[in-house]
Amino acid sequence: MSLQIDGSHGEGGGQILRTSVALAAITGREVELVRIRAGRSRPGLQPQHLAAVRAAAVVCAARLQGDTPGSARLLFSPGSPVSPGDWRFEIGTAGAATLVAQTAALPLALAGGDSRVTVTGGTHVPHAPPADFLEAVWAPALGRCGWPLECASSRAGFLPRGGGLVHAAIRPALPAPVRMEERGRLRTLRAFVVTAGLPAHVAERGAATIRQFMKAIGRAVEVLVRELAASGPGAAVVLAADCEGGVAGFSALGERGRPMERVAEAPCQEFLHWWRLGRDGAAPCVDSHLADQLVLPAALARGESVWTAPEATPHLRTALWVVERFLPVRSRVQESGGCVRVTLESQGTENR
Repeated sequence: MSLQIDGSHGEGGGQILRTSVALAAITGREVELVRIRAGRSRPGLQPQHLAAVRAAAVVCAARLQGDTPGSARLLFSPGSPVSPGDWRFEIGTAGAATLVAQTAALPLALAGGDSRVTVTGGTHVPHAPPADFLEAVWAPALGRCGWPLECASSRAGFLPRGGGLVHAAIRPALPAPVRMEERGRLRTLRAFVVTAGLPAHVAERGAATIRQFMKAIGRAVEVLVRELAASGPGAAVVLAADCEGGVAGFSALGERGRPMERVAEAPCQEFLHWWRLGRDGAAPCVDSHLADQLVLPAALARGESVWTAPEATPHLRTALWVVERFLPVRSRVQESGGCVRVTLESQGTENR
């Protein structure tokens, strides 16, 4: 009997879908998703959601029903254990290639061999982690708890054309609980200034803004300027903070009419706010976005995971709800010293 998941629950977006199909691939359990993205302005499956579903399906030979644009129902029936290999997926639009890569990565890491994933689509688009976030924040964070991943982008993909490339190199995982509850000192601060099809002075102005901001608050920063090929112009800035006990990322996308100085300053301000959060010895060890992205790896590791974040977002609470439908886990979210403390106890799982 298939497990039924209400796709309109909580945050009610693509996250429920991606987490569900990843867990179905890992556990071998058939899952039926209903009311997919029911409350969104464009409900049902959109191209990037279909790409994520098909990526998870291909690696475990799953049978699909309802995998059509706009569909509000999907049946995902795994046909075999997840197979490692060299996998390529194409969204066909500027949909988020990073989200597709994340969907496939954890099932493949439990497949018992090395894998490579390449996804064509949007690398720096709204409502999704930029490619540099995967490289400098998500992959290092997972690496700390037994998931050896490397991510990179060789071509940028901005709205509206997409066409960017995200790559992930995935080695077999030995999942360990997430333990990010004492932030400790800031070890490194890196900024990625990404541009495509724009004059060189645009990136230079962004880099200068970051250096000036960090100098003013007494923080050393390494600025990496990346001029990438792309199908259309665009810009993005990602700031990655690596601490003794945590990792955090902050980003902003360029927009027509928005000065590059403002684009570059936004993640700097977010970092400063994050760094100053907390009281009574408590401080967030991860950012609000990474907080929900840690739920799945934590649920797949035997033991107690603990991490602290600035807030309990709808994405975080929804991710916890989904893993509780699939796995014998218990979770709680507690206010602690001006931030939130997430605890997840799991018996772990293995790919079939």
